[in-house]
Amino acid sequence: MASAPPLETGGFVGLPQPPSYEEALGPQYQGPVYPPAYTKAADYPYPAQSYNQPYQPTAHSTTSPIVSVQTVYVQSGVVFGDIPVQTHCPVCAQIVVTRLEHTSGTMAWLTCVGLFIFGCIYGCCLLPFCVDGLKDVTHHCPNCNSVLGEHKRL
Repeated sequence: MASAPPLETGGFVGLPQPPSYEEALGPQYQGPVYPPAYTKAADYPYPAQSYNQPYQPTAHSTTSPIVSVQTVYVQSGVVFGDIPVQTHCPVCAQIVVTRLEHTSGTMAWLTCVGLFIFGCIYGCCLLPFCVDGLKDVTHHCPNCNSVLGEHKRL
């Protein structure tokens, strides 16, 4: 039966041993530690000017880089239903409350056909086209009139 080779505890082969914990910390000073003394600097960062002379700005040779900032809006789970929602318009980059537009869709037509089959042939079958609760809803941006989302009944 084969056995595992013996465990080597001698260290790394061909590499020097790392220092021990005490050697890595180095000598420790055991005396009290005092905060550094406060000294007031005699030189000021601004040159002294007399008030009778006009201000002469100094020209700096270094130019600061132009920084472009892009704002990213993350919308998590915007659900377009049959009520207006607050959302971000990607076209005009504004936070808006949507404007609704109701259009006759599959649900309105199926309800009309169902009423016609059950005997409402004298115009009552046209009532689903007057009820917004049976129509599809399209959400528009009130600023730029772009379509933001739709809600289909069926």
